[in-house]
Amino acid sequence: MAFTNISSFLGPSNSMVECPPPDVKFLFQEETGVKEIEAHKQILAFSSNVFNREFFGSMKSENEIMIKDASHEVFQVMIECIYNKQPNWFDYDLEFLSSLYNLAEKYNIAKLKDVIIAEVPKHKVTMENVLEVAILAEKNTLHQPWSSALYNAAAKFFMKKDQGERFDSTLELFSPENTKHSLVIFKVMERIKELKSEKCGNCNQNPCVTGQILSTENFVAGAQVIARPSCQHSGLGKLIRFNQFDPSLIFCCFLNCNKILSAKLEDFLYNC
Repeated sequence: MAFTNISSFLGPSNSMVECPPPDVKFLFQEETGVKEIEAHKQILAFSSNVFNREFFGSMKSENEIMIKDASHEVFQVMIECIYNKQPNWFDYDLEFLSSLYNLAEKYNIAKLKDVIIAEVPKHKVTMENVLEVAILAEKNTLHQPWSSALYNAAAKFFMKKDQGERFDSTLELFSPENTKHSLVIFKVMERIKELKSEKCGNCNQNPCVTGQILSTENFVAGAQVIARPSCQHSGLGKLIRFNQFDPSLIFCCFLNCNKILSAKLEDFLYNC
């Protein structure tokens, strides 16, 4: 049975839930003084084999541990994730997530690493910060999945532009002040080249046909689509199959009502 109220073990005691007292304290020396985070060894050990060895290995474990390689804020978010207390990821920039990923790597918390990587595409990349994202990727080459996700984010920013605009935008990176980042820029260009040869994971096309009308030629079962205003249905849907009696009709599962309905091909756009 899932332990759904584990997040209530964090922070002050809750009179509605009986919580065992914390038995480990992490200390952080910051400019304003020493900050603390309390936790339970058993819970941390269950989530991380690194914590398990630290607390229940052959060596005697400490009840107070000074953390020198992470800030109080970043470590706090990691602890909250272990206790199933989900943060608002939009509150944190990629620099913060990078520090959090490094912690998840250190303590071998695979699920947290996957969650952090999944957040990268949700962060807005602009012409003003695209190089910063790529530089952050290069700083984290020892953590390959994270570095690759960041390089992908930088490259996909350019891939969303049409060919002419993409060329002009990438040229803006080649300025005298960016000479020291030549390797980073080269890797972004290399990743763009790789992405150009990849098919979209939704529409299975290269280039991606998001926003285009469905046709018998580009139909992909399982792809996500969105109904056009002219359609009698509305919202997002997932393609099922053609109507075997009328190829101009398809069966689509509408996600807002979880019903499979028949509709016309031209009533949908790819939503990649």
